[in-house]
Amino acid sequence: MRHTAEWWSERVAELAATGGARGIARRHGVRERMLTWWRSELRRRTRDRARGGASPRLLPVVVKAPPAVPKATDELEVFVEIGSMRGEVRPEHLAAIVSAAARAC
Repeated sequence: MRHTAEWWSERVAELAATGGARGIARRHGVRERMLTWWRSELRRRTRDRARGGASPRLLPVVVKAPPAVPKATDELEVFVEIGSMRGEVRPEHLAAIVSAAARAC
């Protein structure tokens, strides 16, 4: 069963009065860790309200269509020049080069 923040607030008040999280948790059928998490969460919420509601600022998002991809041709010619090494690159070699370059970044 999910409890509201108000319900947890009452349990946290019990905790403040008695100091026994284990007993309160057992009595209400919840986990002790959840009770202590709610204690810190409610403190954070109170602190945020006191600061003027430091809620996250949401920014607009614009989704654009991806750029048009040119039609693939049957052949693609790729030449790579690394130092004194130069020549044609087969697809599997190009994949290995790109993968290695990505890891190096």
